[in-house]
Amino acid sequence: MTALAPIVPAVPTVPSASRERLCASLEAEALRQAARFPLAEQRPRVASDTNTDDTDDTDDTAPDPFRAGIDLVPVADVASSVERLGRRYLYRVFTPHERACARIDAVRGIDRDRAGYSMESLAARFAAKEAAVKVLRPVGTRPEWRSIEVRRTGGGWCELRLTGLAASLAAEAGITTLAVSVTHEPMMAAACVVGTIRGDDPAWCRTPPPDWRGN
Repeated sequence: MTALAPIVPAVPTVPSASRERLCASLEAEALRQAARFPLAEQRPRVASDTNTDDTDDTDDTAPDPFRAGIDLVPVADVASSVERLGRRYLYRVFTPHERACARIDAVRGIDRDRAGYSMESLAARFAAKEAAVKVLRPVGTRPEWRSIEVRRTGGGWCELRLTGLAASLAAEAGITTLAVSVTHEPMMAAACVVGTIRGDDPAWCRTPPPDWRGN
């Protein structure tokens, strides 16, 4: 039997003013999230005996204390993918937790396989995954979509959980924490991810045990 894809309403085009508001909101939230974490210790600047000019002698090999990624996704793009591919798209890109958070009928208990989804919520989670990839900076193979999961906490805010290649990339980069902020309007969704790096600390990025499956 062919699986039924949700009926997705048409989504209008996005005015530039809406894009500007979303970008401004994400920029402000990124700064607020970054301020919550202390800066990594910086190496002191030491003047070289042979350096007699006014050039900057900062050690360029010292790691940046932050990595940031931001992404803006038209809700219409995600809605189109859901309309064309149905469950194949939903189950390949989003984890069970993410799909549950995006189901518009979750509280009514309608059959999960035929339930409708909030396209705005899905688009915001897709944007968060893309923003996280910009922080992880993979070379060659990209992490699998579901290895970057947006977890909604009991307090209502979101956190990122990494597994597989995504977790390995974070560990290799020395990323010790990840903060994510998502937002959406009827036509656009956006997300910002900020990672902090501490070269002298053991890598930690909220990585669960190997048997954790994100349910």
